[in-house]
Amino acid sequence: MDQSVKPLYEDILELIEFRGIKQGKIAEVMQMSYNNWYKSRQKHLRNVSIHEISELAAFLDLPVEQIFSLCHAVYKQGSLQSSD
Repeated sequence: MDQSVKPLYEDILELIEFRGIKQGKIAEVMQMSYNNWYKSRQKHLRNVSIHEISELAAFLDLPVEQIFSLCHAVYKQGSLQSSD
């Protein structure tokens, strides 16, 4: 009976969508313009700082480590797409 539990979301973008949070609010919380947030998503969050992740974690009321891990999942997906 040793089954791994699959999370409701695999990355930060799925979490944001799952919670129904507007992209503009995420940009505001991370103290960046909507345009910069959009570009960050396009670049698989390569330019997101630790401070921005910390701000997002506080807003989502989740541990910073979990938010970092979810952001890193987006980054890894981008890396996999680039190597194809």
